[in-house]
Formats: sequence, structure tokens, C-alpha cells
Amino acid sequence: MIKILIADDHNMLINGLKLILAVRKDFKVIASANNGIEVIELVKKEKPDLILLDINMPMLNGYQTIQLIKADFPDINVIVLSMLNDKRSVWNMLEAGAKGYLFKNTDDKNLFKAIDEVSNGRFYVTEDLESILEEFLLNNKNPDKGNKPQLLSSRELEIVRLIIDGNTNAQIADMLYLSIRTVDTHRKNIFHKLNLNNTASLVKYALENKIFLGLD
Repeated sequence: MIKILIADDHNMLINGLKLILAVRKDFKVIASANNGIEVIELVKKEKPDLILLDINMPMLNGYQTIQLIKADFPDINVIVLSMLNDKRSVWNMLEAGAKGYLFKNTDDKNLFKAIDEVSNGRFYVTEDLESILEEFLLNNKNPDKGNKPQLLSSRELEIVRLIIDGNTNAQIADMLYLSIRTVDTHRKNIFHKLNLNNTASLVKYALENKIFLGLD
């Protein structure tokens, strides 16, 4: 029996998935969540085997949620359900720990196959994304653990937002009631976590990865 948690901010989609999954007697939907915080709480309580996870969710998006889950529950499998089909979106979710990636309009046959494949330790993505998966797996044959971006804290994300808006360290310190030294320390930590070297590269990275940093 594969215990499944469904995470999406649209109840209609959740209810539709429950009906589809009910066809398989070896699948059991044990819980559903509408935001990332609920997912984390339910994971701790229900201990699912697999999560069907949306990316665009309130409070914590899918990218942030999967990182937190994998930190404490690395054996839980995650399949992303999203309409985002660009390389960066797929790559970031795979790098965060997802084992599967499907479009939300996938049919039941592909959904069942994805769950079966991922539950047996294999990756599975929708056909249109297979080249991205192949490139990701090739790139990660000898992964450099030190190059993987780490999750930013809420304070660090707040500072990133202010940096993107063009504020200096002094201005950020005034706005957040912090010392300039503290802001500078946060900035250095942000650069280190994201493997970046300067403000220009940070702004570029943040604008290109808004959804994954939780800046949207």
C-alpha cells in the first residue's frame, strides 16, 4: 500500500485526484493540504510514502516545501504536478529532491506509472520533459555537494527583496531596525548560500528564481 498526500491550493484538483487514485487498490490518499505549512505538519503526523506536490502554493511554495521535507524525511518520494514546463522550473524541483514531474493535465495512465516508477526508486517525468531529466541525471552523476543552493531564512528573503528594490545596506538597516553590520552579515550569508559573488549576480538570480525563493 502506497500512502499518498496531495498538496495543491485548488480543492477541485485535489478531489479529482482522489477519484482517479481510488481506482488503484494499492494507493491510499491519507491526507490533503492547500499550502506548504499544512504539508509540513501533515508529513510529520501522517508519514506518507509519496507526495503529489504543486509548486505555486501559499505560505510555502513547492520548492521551499520539498527542501524542508527532504531535510527531515529524505525517504519520502515527491512527484511535482504543475503546468510550468520551462527547464529552470523542472531542474530546480528535481535538484530540491523531487523524483517525478508531471503536468496537471496528465492522464491517469501516466499518473499511475509515475507513482509506480518513483515508488520503486526511479525518476519519471512527462514525455515532453525527458530531455531535461536526462541532462539533470547526467549533470548529477558526480554532484558537487558544495554547489547546491541552500534555503534562505525569512530574514534573508526579506533582505533580498530590499536589495532587488535597489536599497543600500544603510537603507535596509533603517527599514528593518538592524545595524549595518548585521545587514552586511546577512548579505554575505545570502551570497554564500546561493553561490554568488556580488550584488549584480544576486539581483539577476533572484529575478530569475522568484518562485523558488518565495519572492512571488
